[in-house]
Amino acid sequence: MSHLAQAPDGEAVAVAALPWFPDQDDIDLLWHIGLFSADDARALRKVWRILKGQTDDYLDRLLGMVAAYPALATELAVLHGERWRKETTDDSATLRRWFRQWLFETCLFPQEPPWLRQVDANSPEHSEPPLLRFRYIVALAFPLAVTVRPFLATGGNDHHEIERMQHALLKAILLQAALLSKLYVKEGLW
Repeated sequence: MSHLAQAPDGEAVAVAALPWFPDQDDIDLLWHIGLFSADDARALRKVWRILKGQTDDYLDRLLGMVAAYPALATELAVLHGERWRKETTDDSATLRRWFRQWLFETCLFPQEPPWLRQVDANSPEHSEPPLLRFRYIVALAFPLAVTVRPFLATGGNDHHEIERMQHALLKAILLQAALLSKLYVKEGLW
């Protein structure tokens, strides 16, 4: 199964689902259990409109938070060194490009972000664990949603609108964590 995704530059890209990726019924069920609504989808599109010019600042704030936790910083450095250095010698530019793409896809394709469909658990680039240790994937969900608040406030939104956008982002991030958990959970327990 494949579908078309649109990159930030507007180019359409075909993305094929990998064998590990949950089927649409599983995704829809998780979406409903997570109480994701059409209002959340609209709020995420608004998040992207506000953040697309601030992704570097948002990433810098997140990296500052990561630096405060040596275990997480070490984990990301190992991941960074092994996988990202293969792409380019300018690691910062690569990280910023990937973060911007992740945010774009999370906001505009929250139910099935194309980046997630490209994670290949059987790729030689992926050692155990395939991305980060699962505990960090779950633990980072809330900080990703909380650190975005000051950036959403710059859009002139009221307190309730900012909360609605934050909640929508948190729901989308948690869904991604739930889908990624399939790579970590023993077969039959997901």
